[in-house]
Amino acid sequence: MTQTKTRGLKGVSGLASGLAALAEVTGQATHRQVDIGKIHVDPHFNPRGRYDPDAFNEDRLAALSSSVRAEGLLSPLWVRIRPAGGYTLIAGERRLRAALLVDLRQVPVLVFEADDRRAAYLAVLENAQREDLSIVDETFAGFALLCAHTGLSVPEVISVLNQVRKGADDTLGLEAFLRGTYGTGVSVWSQHRARILDFTPEELAAVQERQIDVSVAYELVPLKGRVEERRHLLRQAAADGLNATQVRALVRPLLSSGRRGLKAEISELRGALPRLARLKGEPADRARRLIQELQALLAES
Repeated sequence: MTQTKTRGLKGVSGLASGLAALAEVTGQATHRQVDIGKIHVDPHFNPRGRYDPDAFNEDRLAALSSSVRAEGLLSPLWVRIRPAGGYTLIAGERRLRAALLVDLRQVPVLVFEADDRRAAYLAVLENAQREDLSIVDETFAGFALLCAHTGLSVPEVISVLNQVRKGADDTLGLEAFLRGTYGTGVSVWSQHRARILDFTPEELAAVQERQIDVSVAYELVPLKGRVEERRHLLRQAAADGLNATQVRALVRPLLSSGRRGLKAEISELRGALPRLARLKGEPADRARRLIQELQALLAES
C-alpha cells in the first residue's frame, strides 16, 4: 500500500470553484491504494442515493463499469478511517460499485480525518463539484451542502435565503458561498432552485431524462395536492413537447376552479391537520416548508 500526503487537495480531479471550501473543512487528506474489500458503505453519506432510487441500477452502472474495466478508477474514492477496521466510504459509491462489478482488487482512495458532520459535508461537496450534474442533482446536493454549511434545516435555509433576497443582512455569507460554489446567488436559489424540491418523483425523473425542460416542471408546482391532474399534465407535456408558456396556460384554469372550492378544502384540511405531527424525515420537512409558505402567504395578504 502506497500513500502520499495531499495538503489542500491540490490536483484532485472533479473539484473546481468549491476547492477553497473543501480545503477549509478538511485541512489535509492522504492518498492511498487499498484493498476494495476493506471499504464499507454507509448509505447516509450518499447524497444522490437519498433522492434517486435508481442511481445504482445495473443499466446505469453498465457504461461506468466498462470505463473502469478499461482504465481503472481515474478518480479516487473518498473515505475515512473506520473504528472497527478498514474504511467507511464518504463519496463515490457508484464508482465503488462499478469497481466491484469488474472485480478490481485495489482502488485509489483519499482518506479524510472527519467526524460524522464533516463526512456528510464532504459527501455533498464532492457530489456538488461533478461536472456532469443535472440541475436536479445539483439542487439537491446544493441544499444539503447549505444545510451542512449553516447547521440549518432545509426549510430554515429557504427562509433565510428569502430574507436575504428581500434585503436582510447576509450574516451567514450565503451569497458568496453560493456564487463561489455554483456561480449563482441567493436570488436563484430562493426563487427557482427551492421550487425543484417540490417536484414530484415523476417530474424529477422527467427533467433528468430530458423529457421536459425544468421550466415546464416549475409550472406544475402550483398544482399541489392535485395529483392526478398534475400527473396528466406532466405526461401531456412530455408527449407533446409543450413549453412552459403552454403548460402555464393549461394550469391557470385549473387553479381558478380550485379557488372556488377553497372553503371546502380548508374544512377538509382542518380535520387532517392532527396527522401532521406523526410525520418524520423528508415528509416532515416538506410539511414544514408548506406551513412556512402558507404563513408567508397569509402574512402578505
